[in-house]
Amino acid sequence: MRATGLALLLILAADVRMPTPVVAQENRSVDRRSTTETSSSRRRRWRNYNRYPGPIPTPAEWRAPEGPVKIALQAGHWRAHEAPGELSGLKDNGTRWRETAEWEVNLEIAQVAAAQLIELGYEVDILPAVIPPDYRAHLFVAIHADGSDNPAASGYRVAAPRRDATGRASGIAELLRDTYGEATGLRRLPTTTYRMQNYYAFNYRRYEHALHPMTIAVILETGFLTSPTDRRVIVDEQERAALGIVEAVKAFHVTPPPALATSSGERD
Repeated sequence: MRATGLALLLILAADVRMPTPVVAQENRSVDRRSTTETSSSRRRRWRNYNRYPGPIPTPAEWRAPEGPVKIALQAGHWRAHEAPGELSGLKDNGTRWRETAEWEVNLEIAQVAAAQLIELGYEVDILPAVIPPDYRAHLFVAIHADGSDNPAASGYRVAAPRRDATGRASGIAELLRDTYGEATGLRRLPTTTYRMQNYYAFNYRRYEHALHPMTIAVILETGFLTSPTDRRVIVDEQERAALGIVEAVKAFHVTPPPALATSSGERD
């Protein structure tokens, strides 16, 4: 795989080290029923936890961030080993094909797309799996790849958040469905998954390391890493996958090429 020579702005997640619990000798004998009840209680509290009690902003209140048009490209599963406790499920996750891990493919597509966007005048952040708390940008695109035990499984899919406070994510999702298919020639899958629509980065109510509710966001499964057909694009011809992303960014009315952007809050 090819790496781009352009210097890109990489947002580095914090190096999180969870403290090792120290158990006193006299506390090693624990009532198993008490432990189970405590664990269940903690799970219930976690499910009901809402770190963003509101009021949740409405689409009418949306305003573009100040400053240059900023596009965030998240390389799914990249540096997932740094995940804090609230995102521990990210560790040792993601698909692979032989010796190629998904995060490598995602990162290289993000790098190629970022280089193209920078040439057009955009400000670009490439984000790892763990994003900064309440991260804000004009547009956030999570880049992933699917995997299956069936090598015939093929195609890409795009999803907007199930709860979209901006009211604008469905627009970029529809554009990306079209531009990615045109650029890659891959098959568009007609359905999305629950996990895509409820992607952790979209869930600002539950996670600290999630997007600000006013960040327009979308997730792209670029194809199946386990498919020979899809690998010809996402591994061997990544410029095509990157172009599909870039064309959607350019066509989205909130993020036209900076030279065409107006000084108003939402771009025409």
